Formats: sequence, C-alpha cells, structure tokens
Amino acid sequence: MTYYEKIRELTKSVPSALVDFGLPRDLARTPTQASSNFITNKEQGDWAENLLFRAINETSKNFVAVKYGKSDDLIAGEARFDTFYQDFQDELDTIGKRPD
Repeated sequence: MTYYEKIRELTKSVPSALVDFGLPRDLARTPTQASSNFITNKEQGDWAENLLFRAINETSKNFVAVKYGKSDDLIAGEARFDTFYQDFQDELDTIGKRPD
C-alpha cells in the first residue's frame, strides 16, 4: 500500500462532523508580501536547521539526518512566488492536505 493509499484509508475513519473531505477546500489567497520579521525568522530557522543537519551527519555513527519537505527559498513578493504558491496548493489538494 502506498503512502497516498494509506492516508486515503485513514481519512475514511474521520467523522464527517469533524472534517468533511467531500467538500472542496477553501482556496487560499496568495500572500503578496512577507514582513521583515517573517524573513528574519525564516533565515534563523534555516540556519538552525542546517546547523543541526550538519552536526548530526558529521558526528553520528548511528543516525543520518535527511532533508524532508520543501526547501524552496521563495518568499511572498518575489518573482515566481505566485506560481510556486499555487502549485503547492494544487499539490496539497492532490494529497488531500487541509490546514492544521
């Protein structure tokens, strides 16, 4: 069973009163700009992630850190962000991901 199939099976057990997966997802509006606070936090998070990644892979004999998820550096307001954002929303629709 693929990951996608397993998730589809699990969603069948979720009561529709909690989440009705039959309803279309509300379309998100593409952000138009990122605040300087967001950009600073993103840079700090990227730095910390990279530091931890390197520390594990350079020192551990029992564990290997792997990158998981999107690693794009585009932020709202930059060229191509709109396309990137919409493509990501389409990907979320394909796998049935909803906002947390």
